[in-house]
Amino acid sequence: MVLQVFKKTLFLCRQIINNNELKMKKVFFLAVTLITISLSSFGNGLHQQQQRGQTVGETHAELTVSGNCGMCKTRIETAAKDIDGVTLADWNVETKKMHLHFDASKTSLDAIGKAIAAVGHDNNLHKADDKVYDALHGCCKYRI
Repeated sequence: MVLQVFKKTLFLCRQIINNNELKMKKVFFLAVTLITISLSSFGNGLHQQQQRGQTVGETHAELTVSGNCGMCKTRIETAAKDIDGVTLADWNVETKKMHLHFDASKTSLDAIGKAIAAVGHDNNLHKADDKVYDALHGCCKYRI
């Protein structure tokens, strides 16, 4: 995108020079201004993604995960973060929502859901095996 703006700016500058409408200093100033604005806009978009905790190319998703306490939070987040490609896994004990950022070329939401179920926590994609669930600490049992 920046390259296209740069090419268009140079094209306009050549036309102006050929038509002798502006002096060379004004053309140079115009080109520098346009390039600066273009780069600033591009950089601002990257900065906004980084402020949200995302890097370029990451997928953002949300899972609903069953659990009750801080031990559950640690277990759930660790299961997700242990997967190659997951860069953020944050589970909220109160809302039961897990916010995820991951590289979709390395993993998938389904794979993350399976990993969380494998450590004993049901989620909106996969149910935990009963034997694994039964082995959870008493305060972590969420099924009625």
